[in-house]
Amino acid sequence: MMELDEERLDGMRPAAARWLSDAARALDGIESRIDRAASDLFHNDAFALSDQHRAQITQLMRALIGAIEDELRIHIGHALPADASPELVAALGAARVPIALPLLERTQLLRDPDLVSAMLRRVDEHRLAIILGRDSPYHVADLAQRLLDLGDDAVAEGVMALLIAESRRYDQFGDPALARTDLPPGPHRRLLWAVAAALRHYLVRQHALPDTQADLLIAGAARNLLAEHEDADTLEGRADALAALLAERELIDDALLTAALEEGWLALFTAALAQRASMDSPGVWSMVADPSGMMLSTLLRAIDCGREAAVTMLWRIGSAEGASEETLVERANAFDSLNVHDAAEAVLIWRLDPNYRRAVIEIGENPAARGAKRR
Repeated sequence: MMELDEERLDGMRPAAARWLSDAARALDGIESRIDRAASDLFHNDAFALSDQHRAQITQLMRALIGAIEDELRIHIGHALPADASPELVAALGAARVPIALPLLERTQLLRDPDLVSAMLRRVDEHRLAIILGRDSPYHVADLAQRLLDLGDDAVAEGVMALLIAESRRYDQFGDPALARTDLPPGPHRRLLWAVAAALRHYLVRQHALPDTQADLLIAGAARNLLAEHEDADTLEGRADALAALLAERELIDDALLTAALEEGWLALFTAALAQRASMDSPGVWSMVADPSGMMLSTLLRAIDCGREAAVTMLWRIGSAEGASEETLVERANAFDSLNVHDAAEAVLIWRLDPNYRRAVIEIGENPAARGAKRR
């Protein structure tokens, strides 16, 4: 791609200011996508999600709820007293008919933004990884082999742990999967207790189990499952851990980021970019998945990424998303027109606590967008 000379850059300064303003305001658009997705999943007349997105997220939701229900049923069945009715024992052992899903679909409990965000990320990440060529849980990227060849035991252990965790991204048909233990702790806890409450309703209403007995059985089973969840063992947790090791060894350079992206190793790409940008991984993923491309361009400039690597990454993601060549050139030119200081200011809010970002959006005030507007 043609380099921009200084005269052309000077002419693009106003465009750069507009880009920064748009990039800052993109905070609202990126985060609101989660709310729209949550709404679309439960309204057949909404079309913000594609049919494929809606089908895959719905399947993830059903599989998650079904898996949690099955595990709770097993724990409750083991805890039943010896004199429990044969009908109850048989009902808990018959997993053919779902109990929780029909009940929960009539409530607001499944519209948890963090839960929908985790499922939307898994679907988006899966689709992009396949387009980039990482289409199998057994795919070992060249970058993974190079990291293993470093002879660093801690890094090798981190690579293998991440590869094992990544194998959970695929179901038996190669479609996206989301294991219960890969959920972030907040939505995991909330979904677990929601399914538990649905089972309680079933035990009390259908089998006349006393409320207190049902509560004790449910609580014991839920606590057992909660104890099995460790944030560090999630796919994102393993990616963050490996990225932290690589950062300590000063290995997260432009070449590593480019290789991770081009090989479709998106969990490591996101975590490594987050390490270098001093941000949380979910926030960085939102920037990567931003369909406008504005946020990723701004972030790459904010971390002082080299032009060749930045344009390569913008081009690979944009092409995978089906962006036109004109749009891809525009994104590359916008990257050229930014400076590190202004880009860092535009993404400052993303370096702060995600709860703060969400509160800023909820209140309706985005200081980053106002600051960019003044420039």
